[in-house]
Amino acid sequence: MIEITPLLIFSIIWFILPPYIANMAPAVWGGGPPIDGGRNFLDGKRLFGKGKTIKGAFVGILAGIIISLLQHIALPFPSLGYALLRGFLMGAGAIGGDIFGSFIKRRVNIESGDSAPLLDQLDFMIGAIILVSPLGLPSFEVVLISIVITPFVHFVSNVVWYLAGKKEVWW
Repeated sequence: MIEITPLLIFSIIWFILPPYIANMAPAVWGGGPPIDGGRNFLDGKRLFGKGKTIKGAFVGILAGIIISLLQHIALPFPSLGYALLRGFLMGAGAIGGDIFGSFIKRRVNIESGDSAPLLDQLDFMIGAIILVSPLGLPSFEVVLISIVITPFVHFVSNVVWYLAGKKEVWW
């Protein structure tokens, strides 16, 4: 049984901030030419889709770095270099996971913007965990709870953005 303590809650929030912000940043500050340049894969379907842009990828990775640097200022990591690398890996992992999720969606005939339950909610977090893992991960409980709560947090944030008029669909 996992005991939910203030320290555990803080550790979860601390861990998820860079990938969550990196995943959200392209929706706010992205746009422009798509990463895939409009090209199709061997199956004749778009590689990633129009929603995965060069600017969005850059902004997402930069957001991960900035959040990690702010965390370093608030509660220092072993070094500034570690904070930069951690932010880069978590941001790039979140963006890479999201792009990989789009690749999978195109292969199974799910259009850009259409819902793919769990894939849409977990791809960015799994990508961040994979990329940052060589630097070390927090406790198993922090990682597990982060993965478990991510679909719920993702859903609630999407509904809030939809109600605020910032998203066209509630998912």
